[in-house]
Amino acid sequence: MILLSYFGEPANHPFLVALFVVFVLAAIEGVGLLIGAGIFGFLDGLLPDIDLGTELDIDVDVPDMQTPSMTGQFLSWLRLGRVPVIFSLIVLLVAFGLIGLTIQGLSLSIFGSALPAIVAVLPALLLSIPVLSLGNRFLALVLPRDETSAISRNRLIGKIATITLGEARHDFPAQAKVTDRFGLTHYIMLAPDNEDESYRQGDRLLLVRLHDNTYYGIQSTSNALK
Repeated sequence: MILLSYFGEPANHPFLVALFVVFVLAAIEGVGLLIGAGIFGFLDGLLPDIDLGTELDIDVDVPDMQTPSMTGQFLSWLRLGRVPVIFSLIVLLVAFGLIGLTIQGLSLSIFGSALPAIVAVLPALLLSIPVLSLGNRFLALVLPRDETSAISRNRLIGKIATITLGEARHDFPAQAKVTDRFGLTHYIMLAPDNEDESYRQGDRLLLVRLHDNTYYGIQSTSNALK
């Protein structure tokens, strides 16, 4: 009863919610694996470019790469992009939840009461960051190769993407899916590279460049370009 009362304290709610979200995400991803779909695969496309290398299947013009920004260097230290983002998110939430409960437990033992939630959240989050880096390093070593292929977004250039939702215009991208060289499916935002063209669901475009979070493509007429 004392333990239940401790976990029921409002000061522990942020950490308990984080752990609960982990179970929900794990359950959803588990269902996705059973049906052969990476439900959270679209999260990988939200990352900024970290690995600046490219491996193209055909000759295309790629914009000149720039030196990684401080943000890119920080994300590289965290090893984000080395494993699917959903795995990194789970590591972060688990670390945050457990570290937060540990901090509150120590506070209860030393001071006789838990810290206010808003006070405990910051140190728990800061301590979770190096755990995330170590967790990503470990996962990259132990996960099967096809699970550690969260590749740089630039490496999708030269692949064929299929529009899955909406109408793609130059200034109004639509949702599309593309399969990387590991066989993993990524959901991206896609627009035609030519301003006077538009494409609908089911049309296939060859990805030729990436600007901000939008890919631009030209019409594909051959499956051989995959």
